[in-house]
Order: sequence, then C-alpha cells, then structure tokens
Amino acid sequence: MTAFGFGGILSNSMAYNPDFYNWNRVYVRYCDGGAFSGDVETGVQVTNGGKTSTLYFRGRMVWEAIIDDLLSKGMSSADRAILSGDSAGGSSVIFHCNRFRKKMPSSTDVRCLSDAGYFMDIPNLANGYSFQQFFDDIVALHKITMLPSGCTSQRSLGQCYFPEYSLQYVTPPIFLLQSPYDNFQVRYILAPTGTYSGGSWDACKQALLGCSSSQLSIIQGQLRARMLDSLNSFIGNKNWGMYMISCYYHTQVVDTFIWNSNSKINSLTPAQAFSRWYFQRELVQEVDCPFPCNPTCISTS
Repeated sequence: MTAFGFGGILSNSMAYNPDFYNWNRVYVRYCDGGAFSGDVETGVQVTNGGKTSTLYFRGRMVWEAIIDDLLSKGMSSADRAILSGDSAGGSSVIFHCNRFRKKMPSSTDVRCLSDAGYFMDIPNLANGYSFQQFFDDIVALHKITMLPSGCTSQRSLGQCYFPEYSLQYVTPPIFLLQSPYDNFQVRYILAPTGTYSGGSWDACKQALLGCSSSQLSIIQGQLRARMLDSLNSFIGNKNWGMYMISCYYHTQVVDTFIWNSNSKINSLTPAQAFSRWYFQRELVQEVDCPFPCNPTCISTS
C-alpha cells in the first residue's frame, strides 16, 4: 500500500499549519466506492478478467467501526473534533456529519469540513443527466439507506446522493471549501467526453485559460451561478462557513501548495479562513469574484 503523506490541514509543520499541526490526526483511506455509505448485508459476486471475486459494499459499517475504534483509543476524551474530507470524502463528511456529532460526547465541540464534495445536479452539454444516473447506480449497488428522509420523501435516492440536496439537513456547524469552477465537475459532470463534438472542449477542460468566451459563459452559468444560488439560504448564518475560490481546483484541504500558501480570497488563504471561522466563531463566507479575477490561482487555471 502506498504511503500517504500528511499535508495541508494534516501537516505537522507549525509554520505551515499553525492551528492544527499538533492535533491528533487520523486519515481514513477511501475504500468502498460509495462515500462510506453502503449497507449491503451479503457479498456481491463480480467477474473481471475471468476471475471471480466477492465484493462487500459495507461502507457505513466500516465508518461506524472506525469511529468506534477511535473512541475506544482516546477520541472520547477530545475537547474538539473535526470531521473533514475531500472530493468523495467531502461528500461523505456531509452524509456523516450528523452521525459523527451523535457518536461524540456532548461535551466535545464537533465541526465538519467538506472540501470539493459539493457535487451539483446539473445537465451536461448534451442536456443529459449522466451523473444523476451514475449516482442512481451507486445507491442501488450499495443499497444506501442513510440519506436524509427529508430529502428522500421529495426526491429520488440518486438525487439525494448529491450533497446539493443533502447539505440542508446537516445540523452541526460545517465549512464548505469549494471552487465554483471545480475542475472535476467541469470535466465529468458538465462536459464529459461524448457530450461535445470532436475535441472542442478539450483545451477548456484542461485549463480555464483555454476556454473560449462562450465556453466560459456556460461554466459561469451552469456551474458557478447554479452552485452559488443553491447556497443562498445559508448566507448570513455563522454556523455555515464557506470559502468559494474562483480557481480551477478540485481539492485544497490536504494540498501543500494551496491550503496555506499563495491562493487567497480577500488576503485570506483557505487555512486562515477556516481557522477564523473555527476558533473565533465569526461569520466567514468568502465568495470570490468570477474567473479570471483572482491572480493568486496556481497554474492549473
């Protein structure tokens, strides 16, 4: 198994990560393919290359076992606890934040940090909803039953697997670290291969500076504007922190070059914004101006 280096909020460098360098840190490897939410009782037989194997989609039970093990090893005495994750792990944070709060002692200050996990239910360039079908398939394969009932009573299970629809049911304080120009969502939700002719979107998907004005307008309208509109109800609530940078990033929280370095909104790095929200309990909702206004983005933009 390849070693995982601790960077970003997991870094042990006081200079680079001054507010969290001396915390106890646990990295849970993503292993189930379903944001730690699967609930299958029996194994699923699969055949690949002539070899048959049994897969167990039990992500929820894996998550429960890990948290219980950590509680038995001292986490039950924690004064503060943060559940964080990026990409699918960021979605998992949104799905599990309430459960994490319930698992921890009432005396523990519990907050959650979701990085690049706020996936949007938007049509692709061909006006199809391929990612919605993908999520429908995940929910069915993993037999996911832990999605909020307030959502599933109004929408399909696959739709409720989009954090866009599940976020409103999170009750502990939560911070969203997210790019409204999320390169994963541009490449795989908005403009997946097969939804445009030839290679007309290839340069744009590689970097926003390669986009034509019409392509950038589509990204601005169908992804950025849609994402920001979906968060309007949280504006002004200090329990809902956010840092929405206009860079072509996917994840930031464990990235050595982004978490507390050059990229900033209003002179604040992601680390500084999160710490200000976390420790000072003040309203921190940094929403960047539209691309290409931010000169601090690293070269992927």
